[in-house]
This record gives sequence, structure tokens and C-alpha cells, in this order.
Amino acid sequence: MSASQGEDPEWYVNTGDAGEESAVLLEVLGKLPIFETLTWSELEKIERIVHRRYFAPGEMVIRAWTPRSGLFVVLSGSVNVVRHLADGKPHVLGHLGQGELLGEFAILDDSPRSTSIVASEHCELIGFFRPDLMDLIQTDPRLGFKILYRLSQILGKHLDLVVEGLRRLRKTLQGSALAVNPPA
Repeated sequence: MSASQGEDPEWYVNTGDAGEESAVLLEVLGKLPIFETLTWSELEKIERIVHRRYFAPGEMVIRAWTPRSGLFVVLSGSVNVVRHLADGKPHVLGHLGQGELLGEFAILDDSPRSTSIVASEHCELIGFFRPDLMDLIQTDPRLGFKILYRLSQILGKHLDLVVEGLRRLRKTLQGSALAVNPPA
């Protein structure tokens, strides 16, 4: 099967399994921060448009410097966030496990990804792509708004953490500068 228009090049459509697996997926989707405010019937709409894919250890999930097109959730297993250094060697920046969200900005912006995501063990990810969200906004604006609003809350919390980290760093650097060059 070839990649659909709305997906990252490494992804392929895997539209849903019937029955019990679908109920499990609905339950998992409902626990994700981005979808936790949705009703059961709204979750059923989301379940029909998300994409699922399994990865083997070491398999590339998302390749750096490809255009972003969606966000991903680790449904099971775990992945590494990897940046290739100037010498070409991979450097693991982080590790994401079950239920963690990655690529939240991609649902809003298609600039290239700065890191790769590599499966660190057998894992399953869910992809939610921008074209699917745009279609949803046209067909069910209330549901699309609920998702965008929740996403803005999540991104706002991330931004708060980054700003707080920068403030701590600035304070540390100012303290170091005073220790090296005490005032006269």
C-alpha cells in the first residue's frame, strides 16, 4: 500500500481493526491529553481517521528534515528522539513511552522536523495528520475546535516549561558571571 497524501513518507495507511481492538483504541484515545475532553461519539470519529503502524526495534519512525504533517502518540513500546551530530553519529536526546505525544507543532506547521524518531523496541504508534484535521474542521467544526483548543492548552504548558527553564538558566549564568567577575 502506498503512503497517502496526508502522511509522512514513512507511514502507510492502516485504517482500523474491527471489534475489540477498536474498543481498546477508543479507550486509549480518550485517555490522551489531546482527546481527553471528547465525548465517546467524537472519539469514534477520531478513531476512524487516525493511522496505526507497528515498528521493529531500530526502525525509523520519522526522518529528520522531512516536512512535518502530523502528530504521533506512542500506543505501545517506546521510541528514541535522535539528532545526528556534525560527524554523522546519532545522539539520543530523549526517550518517549506509552501514551506520550510527539510532534504537536506539526499539526499546525509543516516546517521540516529537526530530529528523527527511532523505535527503541517493538512499538505501535498512532498518527493524526493535518489534512485529516483540516477535513474534520470542515465537516465537524465543533469537534475540530475542541481538538485545536486542547492542543493550544498542551502547547501553552510546554511553552511555560521552556520559559521557566530559560529563566533558571539565565539566573545560573548570571550567578556564574558574578562569581567570575565580582562587582568592585
